[in-house]
Amino acid sequence: MKKDFVADLRCVSCGKGAWNLSVEAEDEREVREGALRCTNCGAEQRITNGVVVFLDPHDEALEREVKGWIELAGPLGDHLIPTMAALPYYPHDPWPQVAPDFFQVFEHFDFSGKRVVDIGAGRSWSSRFLASMGRASEVVALDVLTTPYLGLETADLYFREDGIFFERIRGDAHRMPLPDSWADVVFSCATLHHSSDLEALFREIRRVLRPGGHFLFLGEPCKKASIQESQPQNAETAHGINEHIYSFAEYADPLRKLGFRFRRLVPRSIRYRLVYPDPDFQGAIPKPLLPLTRSERGRNTLERIARSRLFGPILYRYWSLPLTVLAQTGDGARP
Repeated sequence: MKKDFVADLRCVSCGKGAWNLSVEAEDEREVREGALRCTNCGAEQRITNGVVVFLDPHDEALEREVKGWIELAGPLGDHLIPTMAALPYYPHDPWPQVAPDFFQVFEHFDFSGKRVVDIGAGRSWSSRFLASMGRASEVVALDVLTTPYLGLETADLYFREDGIFFERIRGDAHRMPLPDSWADVVFSCATLHHSSDLEALFREIRRVLRPGGHFLFLGEPCKKASIQESQPQNAETAHGINEHIYSFAEYADPLRKLGFRFRRLVPRSIRYRLVYPDPDFQGAIPKPLLPLTRSERGRNTLERIARSRLFGPILYRYWSLPLTVLAQTGDGARP
């Protein structure tokens, strides 16, 4: 954490922004070890390996989730450096779907010169590209995980490789330690479905965005309307990880309620999975649409339907598809 970032931090206990910084170790780039103490309420936050920690130590659900991610990850170590350096390119699920949808956003939105908060950043590979390829003026990666090669401390690898820098905060996206109207952009890649309360999360995102700010999210699994279950039964939930499956309406309704205007992109991963179908995706295609999936012309037609402002939401009612959204607070131009 750079010393001048202290002035941008907001205490999650009292909402104030005045701190005393104690430095225990630093390098040419940042404070590596130390502590922050709120001058208003006395709350203390550790800085460990450059990551400032705002996570509530008494939140049992988050503690259980962190433990679950570590258990699920398996052995972590330097043997993973080549994989971390290559992300999001990795030839195993879900990465072949993540990569094209991630880079697609850069063709539709200009991050250059903007302050970006990357929520649920995990290993922070997305923050790496927002800072380098996206040319954002400032990037803050936020996540509950810090373990190297799984969480935020992986950023040290990108700093060495690319000569870039971005801040890292260990915290809860529902209670971000940032002031009102601080960010130009809040970004999320495959993170929102880990929230149990989308409206509360979107309200917090709305708070930290400046007037006319943008909220961009991608890689969200979106269930068709007829699916009643709200939590999947998979390896993640078995390890105590907070995992949900939401419908298009469950994403769209709180956005509208909070004054966001938004448009969808047709995720590139849909085309990929139509050309190279896997059993789960193939089995979920509505039967009347199956003939369209078998030819280039038919797939072009499906893309046009998905892109339509009228028919796209209808398609999401009957077909479980990934969701990419570009949203903006109601006091700016159309996203």
